[in-house]
Amino acid sequence: MAIVGGLVDVPFENKVEFDDLARFAVQDYNQKNDSSLEFKKVLNVKQQIVAGIMYYITFEATEGGNKKEYEAKILLRKWEDLKKVVGFKLVGDDSTMPGGIVNVPNPNNTKFQELARFAIQDYNKKQNAHLEFVENLNVKEQVVAGIMYYITLAATDDAGKKKIYKKVLNVKQQIVAGIMYYITLAAIDAGKKKIYEAKIWVKEWEDFKKVVEFKLVGDDIAKLGGITDVPFPNNPEFQDLARFAIQVYNKKENVHLEFVENLNVKQQVVAGMMYYITLAAIDAGKKKIYETKIWVKEWEDFKKVVEFKLVGDDSTMPGGIVNVPNPNNTKLVPRSCSFCCSGL
Repeated sequence: MAIVGGLVDVPFENKVEFDDLARFAVQDYNQKNDSSLEFKKVLNVKQQIVAGIMYYITFEATEGGNKKEYEAKILLRKWEDLKKVVGFKLVGDDSTMPGGIVNVPNPNNTKFQELARFAIQDYNKKQNAHLEFVENLNVKEQVVAGIMYYITLAATDDAGKKKIYKKVLNVKQQIVAGIMYYITLAAIDAGKKKIYEAKIWVKEWEDFKKVVEFKLVGDDIAKLGGITDVPFPNNPEFQDLARFAIQVYNKKENVHLEFVENLNVKQQVVAGMMYYITLAAIDAGKKKIYETKIWVKEWEDFKKVVEFKLVGDDSTMPGGIVNVPNPNNTKLVPRSCSFCCSGL
């Protein structure tokens, strides 16, 4: 019953605790949406162990004399005295199904205004700008989900030969999810009112909030496949990416490049964002120009150097056979080989 991620039924008959939780959720919904729902009775209760307990309570409520069924998702952490409504929906409403992007009513309620301000604050800090929030024009949301697997297994490593995985001893899974908010908002930039779109990933039960994207409406920077220039190539975000690429390159090639500055940054929307960074770095006391290609998926905390090369070095041109420096670096030493390990 206490398996992390497992959703189980809970007996609810004659338990005032669940009536109180449902009333709390109704009160929260009414306050946020200027509604007048009235709680009637609990129909079903499930719970899920997360960092606390998540209750899924199905109940009847009326509004304007019409009786309907609702489901509230409420997070409890008793050791913190925390009680929070994470989700609230009409039963049969598929707006919380993973993958579906749906409109949200009341885009200017306090919750969404705070998200918009958070996105503007994040953008101002990264771009050294001074946008001022005006109002939300539209809010959409998308439930994003996946499964996290925790696998315990046995393996052998025969003195550098191919690793053999014998059997899986234990597998656990945890449903990981959140909501992606797409907010269209108005903000003042240098005295002019402009329209922006922000993409914000929220996992309320973890108190997690992250701006995945922020752009001016009409700016084609986020069109799939298009490579576009990025303003302010030396803002901290892009300097950090360049340093990350140099760190990866130094480790793989056993060299000691030192970052100087970014000269140019381009980006391309793929399944995430591909950054093309031209940078200056010191190699053995000499300043040289390099190009790196870094793939980022912020919502997965994923960052990978896809390419790193000296400008003018055509070693990455398709079809060209070229010498590779440091042939014995870790990347090129095979960890397993079906021929040599089998004695053929």
